[in-house]
Amino acid sequence: MQSDTWRKLARGLPVVLIILGAGYGCIDERIVFRDRELFNQPLDSASGFLGYYRPAEKQTTCGNCHVSFQRLWSETKHANAYADLEASGHAESFCYSCHTTNERGNLVTVAAGYHVKQDSVYFDVQCESCHGPGFAHVQAPSRENWPLATIKVDTGLTSGCGECHSGIHTPFVEQWRESAHGSGPGFNIAASRAECAPCHEGRTAIAATFGSSANYLEKSGTENQRIVCATCHNPHGSPYEHQLRASVSIPSRENLCIRCHSRTGTPTPPSFRGPHAAQGLLLLGENVGWYPPGFAYDTARIVGTHGTSANSRLCATCHVTFFEVTDKATGEFLLHSVGHTFEAIQCLDQNGLPKEGPCDLSERNFKACATSGCHGSEASARSAFTALRSRLEFLLDQLWFDTDGDREMDGTDAGLLPKLVARATTAADSNQINLNDQVLTVAEGAIWNAQLAAIESRSFWTSGRVFGRSFSAHYSAGEGVHNPFLLEALLIASINAVSKEYGLAVPAGVDLEIRATPPPGLRRVTQ
Repeated sequence: MQSDTWRKLARGLPVVLIILGAGYGCIDERIVFRDRELFNQPLDSASGFLGYYRPAEKQTTCGNCHVSFQRLWSETKHANAYADLEASGHAESFCYSCHTTNERGNLVTVAAGYHVKQDSVYFDVQCESCHGPGFAHVQAPSRENWPLATIKVDTGLTSGCGECHSGIHTPFVEQWRESAHGSGPGFNIAASRAECAPCHEGRTAIAATFGSSANYLEKSGTENQRIVCATCHNPHGSPYEHQLRASVSIPSRENLCIRCHSRTGTPTPPSFRGPHAAQGLLLLGENVGWYPPGFAYDTARIVGTHGTSANSRLCATCHVTFFEVTDKATGEFLLHSVGHTFEAIQCLDQNGLPKEGPCDLSERNFKACATSGCHGSEASARSAFTALRSRLEFLLDQLWFDTDGDREMDGTDAGLLPKLVARATTAADSNQINLNDQVLTVAEGAIWNAQLAAIESRSFWTSGRVFGRSFSAHYSAGEGVHNPFLLEALLIASINAVSKEYGLAVPAGVDLEIRATPPPGLRRVTQ
């Protein structure tokens, strides 16, 4: 009987099982399953903003289907925007437009959502804040009416992140527009080249550098996008601070910034194009620089002082600094600077407002250096910076100083390499500095290290000519602070190598001892 019952079950035949046991009678339970309505009727019927399905639980209507996005979003500050404003104690009527769901941030251009119906259903910055109204989509969820968000950012736009993340309290977009991310030179040229796009074009960076398959309005378009907010921040949420797509604290190439700022750190002939986006590699002391014969240090252990655990936020410590500015005369609030110019030790005007450089060292902001735990005060950080910059100038000049300011390395300039140029009488001589051929010479390796250490006052290292051939490089040293010890060690070793290889005497009295503080774990491997 038992085996016959299970056989019928296996065949899918209708079977009624009656379970009898001591103390039990027949149990007749009727379970009724009923599908709930997955969406509510919008309180703002004109625009079709749905808002919350259950406001008390912060369950969005969109999240009834898009469960994973609901979970990620619920852990963001967007999900508590309304309550945070209320708790701040300084909420003004105009604040609610960026702390509720309405026409701001999306393509709607008329009053909508909370601006039509001030109800809890529209509290917080929900899905529709970026994607726009979802009523048409939930009625017919097809690709034709996907409410896609825009990732395009600029000052003056009436959609996207900039509609809220702007102004004197949150000037993210205004500061971003001043940055190389927002207005970098040669953008369209680099963004249009396949090998450059993963770090120079916003859409490609989202997909290739951060591995996201997210959909958005511009994804299928042809217009190149700059490195916009959504390139580095995941609008839906992430396990990292500020909804970043990767950690800013991990000391490896997986670091958010270093994923791009780690392109080319070592020379491979032809080397007419020098170091490129090598900032992260310098910071980590990883696979960067040309090591002259007999280089004295274990290069696997030269992790710069700014790349160690003492500087837990790495690049972001100096390049993304938050501070408030008040009028020095009246005390009136002027700006909450959010560090999105990404300019380290930012130039400040007389009131302390960020301004474009260059500027005098006394006008630069060293607050981040003092608050990060690295330096005891702004004054000590400024003093260390001044000493390092002077030291790099001195060492760079031993290799080449462009005396006549024509950016041409010639025999009338100062330094060891111009002496090599001056005595060249044959093609073989000039090929000792031929950055276009397939041979890497000692002289060319020294040029690479000098380009790696180049600072603004010695900009001829980043764009010049030698024997009629052009060379270029990107700034990588951060005026030296990305790795002071390694830069000094490479320059000193390069000076000695050029002197020895070509029989060129270093001027008497030249100080070739490293002055930078050795990083933890440094190991000398030669005597």
